[in-house]
Amino acid sequence: MASSVGSNTWHIDSGASFHMTGNRVYFSQLKEKDMQFQIELGDDGKYTSRGVGTVSFDRESGSPLHLNDVLYVPGLKKNLVSVATLEDKGYDVIFNRGKAFLTHLAYGALKKIGARVKNLYKMQVETCATLSNKVGGD
Repeated sequence: MASSVGSNTWHIDSGASFHMTGNRVYFSQLKEKDMQFQIELGDDGKYTSRGVGTVSFDRESGSPLHLNDVLYVPGLKKNLVSVATLEDKGYDVIFNRGKAFLTHLAYGALKKIGARVKNLYKMQVETCATLSNKVGGD
């Protein structure tokens, strides 16, 4: 069973090099380790990644979404979905008429993943499967 924690908004970011979150409890799997590099943001803020893992969550519409290779970056205030990382994994991200869509090049199914809010594309999620739920058993 998943629980809802923290911000349920993920920013679909064409400038992010990796999927990232500062919220440890979002991870359904996490390998904590010093990643030996710093993340630099547009405001010149610098953050250190402390691990990598998988975040699984339910979206307002559609099937659950699993993001692999998500960096755990303590202190990061926004959750970021990297367009470049999705493309590297074989997906196309399409922005059209205020909506964001995801399609896999091999499978072709088109799924709405987000919407434009002012000048940013955001993905709303209902719940995140958390590490605390995994510890107690399924």
